[in-house]
Amino acid sequence: MIPQQTVSKEIEFSGQALHSGVMATMRILPQPVNTGIVFCRSDLPGKPKIQAKSDNVISTKKSVTLGKDDWKIATIEHLMAVFNVYGIDNVMVEVNNEELPIGDGSGRIFAELILKAGLTIQDLPRKLISIKEPLWVEGTVSKGEQPQNAMLLALPSDHLEVSFVFTSDHPVTGNQYYHFQVSRERFLSEIAPARTIAFMKEIEYLRSQGLAMNTDLNIAVIVGDHGYQNELRFPEEIVRHKILDILGDLYLAGPIVAHLVAFRSGHAIDLEMAKKITQRQS
Repeated sequence: MIPQQTVSKEIEFSGQALHSGVMATMRILPQPVNTGIVFCRSDLPGKPKIQAKSDNVISTKKSVTLGKDDWKIATIEHLMAVFNVYGIDNVMVEVNNEELPIGDGSGRIFAELILKAGLTIQDLPRKLISIKEPLWVEGTVSKGEQPQNAMLLALPSDHLEVSFVFTSDHPVTGNQYYHFQVSRERFLSEIAPARTIAFMKEIEYLRSQGLAMNTDLNIAVIVGDHGYQNELRFPEEIVRHKILDILGDLYLAGPIVAHLVAFRSGHAIDLEMAKKITQRQS
C-alpha cells in the first residue's frame, strides 16, 4: 500500500505573478484524506474553492487556469508538478489574487518549501492510475506563423517517467530531448530548477495581451535572435521545463503510473490527455 500524504504544516509564500504581474500570497494548508488538491481564492467573498481537476480548467493560454462563474486561479502547473512528484494528495492552496506567485519561474522554491515543511503520511491508500494500454492525443502548436503537429502518448510502465522532444527551427534553441524517470531526489536537481521559455520578440506582444507582466526577466529563459539573453541553468533547460509542465498538467487526472512520451506537447494537449485518462476512470 502506498499511503496518501499531506504537508506537515502550513506553508506561506509571497511574490509577483508571472502574467498579471500582481503581488500574491499563497498558503498551502494540510487537509484530511480524500480531500484532493483544492485551490481557494481567499480574497473573494465566501472564499470560493475549486478542485484541481481537468474539467475545471478554463484556459491553457501560456499557463493552466482553473475557474468557474466569474473567478479564476492561474499558473498552477509548477506547484502541481511538485505535488505530483512528492506524492501530495490532500492540500488546500489559498491565494489572495487571481494568479499564483511565480517565484523564480521554476518549481524549485515550491519543492524547497515543501521539503522544509515535511510530509505527513495518512491512513488511507493512494488511488494510483496505472495505464494498461497505450493512449495518445494529437494536436497542433503554434511556432511562429506555421502551426506544427504535436503528440502526447501514455504508455504502460511500472513507474512514472517522461520522454520529451522539443523541436524548433530557431537557431538558438534548436532541438532538445530529455528523459526523466521520476525520482524525488533527482527532481530537485534536474527538473524543478528549469524555467519557462520566452522569446524576446514575443514579450512585447504578450504584454499587449495582458500576459508576461512580471518585471523580472530572469524568471524565464530569454531567447534572442542570436543567443540567450541570460545565463542558462542547464544546456537543455527548455525541454526540462516542458517536463515540469507536463508533470503538473497530468496531475489534474491524479497520480498516474505511465511512460509519457511527448513531441512538442504543450498545456492544451496535456489537458486533453488528462481528460482522456479521467474519462477512462469513470
